[in-house]
Amino acid sequence: MRFIFDVDGTISFNGTKISDAIILKLKEIEQNGAEVSFASARPIRDLIPIIPGFEAEHLLIGGNGAIVQSPNNDIRVTQPMDETTFSTIKNLIDEYSLDYVIDDIWNYSAKIKAGNKILKQLDPSGLAENTNMKNIKSPIKIILVNIVAEKYDEVLSSLKGITTLNVIEHSGESSIDITTAGVNKFTTLRQYTDEKYIAFGNDSNDLELLKNAKKSIWVDGENDRLSYLDLKPDFIVPATDNDLVEIIDLVNEN
Repeated sequence: MRFIFDVDGTISFNGTKISDAIILKLKEIEQNGAEVSFASARPIRDLIPIIPGFEAEHLLIGGNGAIVQSPNNDIRVTQPMDETTFSTIKNLIDEYSLDYVIDDIWNYSAKIKAGNKILKQLDPSGLAENTNMKNIKSPIKIILVNIVAEKYDEVLSSLKGITTLNVIEHSGESSIDITTAGVNKFTTLRQYTDEKYIAFGNDSNDLELLKNAKKSIWVDGENDRLSYLDLKPDFIVPATDNDLVEIIDLVNEN
């Protein structure tokens, strides 16, 4: 059976590492015959440093499905944004003076105020270059961050009016994730395998992956978003290392 894990908020609770207990459990179930994969909002560049022991020869889905590393370690973009769409978003960034992270295949362009938690996750191993926005040639994913409350709905409405985009809102975090329309973690997974799987997630960008799983596990101390997302997971567990280890054992045995 394949196990697919989101990372931030699902198996990593500080944005910088996954606990030794969870890493050991993932290695254990893999040794016992399970396949372990990861599906994250992080691009491959930022996913690799946080999954020690799994960074090679595993299916790694990054950028909410926009980029993928296959088990033979080839990295490819599933569908970059077209030039017209990218220009429209850049104009929106200028109009509202938005903070952002724009991911290319490997490098990125970012403007983020100090103190934002995303900085802990952005190229933590210094593998890439923070370049000027004009140097981004194949934008795969854009995060707009620190959007002021009174402008959030306005920015969101403008983005949702662009039919070539997939827009994921995070109003509680004052941020918005953007990829090309039709791209998500589940659609990218299906390009590599049609087998049944067990999925772990904690946010709206995990929705399709969880809805299509044989078993779905929602990891969160706050479950009021489930009704908003119209999601009924098989299991709901608190976001703690011990609870994660226990539920991994439980679903692996049944």
